[in-house]
Amino acid sequence: MKVFAPDSAINALREIIADNQDKPNSVRVYFAGYACSGPSFALALDKEIEGEDVSCDVEDVHFIMDQNEFLTYGNVIIQEIPNRGFVVMVENMPANEGGGCSGCSGGCC
Repeated sequence: MKVFAPDSAINALREIIADNQDKPNSVRVYFAGYACSGPSFALALDKEIEGEDVSCDVEDVHFIMDQNEFLTYGNVIIQEIPNRGFVVMVENMPANEGGGCSGCSGGCC
């Protein structure tokens, strides 16, 4: 597993980990489902599951991902959007199978 992220994203993740010391300190990358605009990937603080997760360290930030999701989606690209969060993309981005929401048919978001 490889994670590509600019320094600004790594610094923002460090701050999140520091502000949440009561939570696990690994950053899980996961497939969160389909939204109006297509497939969605997300980040969460989580514990690594030995034998089920793959991992990658970028500087001092430890990323984890379910090994089956990694085999399906590949390496990860993370971009930070200041004051809005992160955009998480994968090497093998799935096609939009969600069809959009009931109000927009996939074209509004």
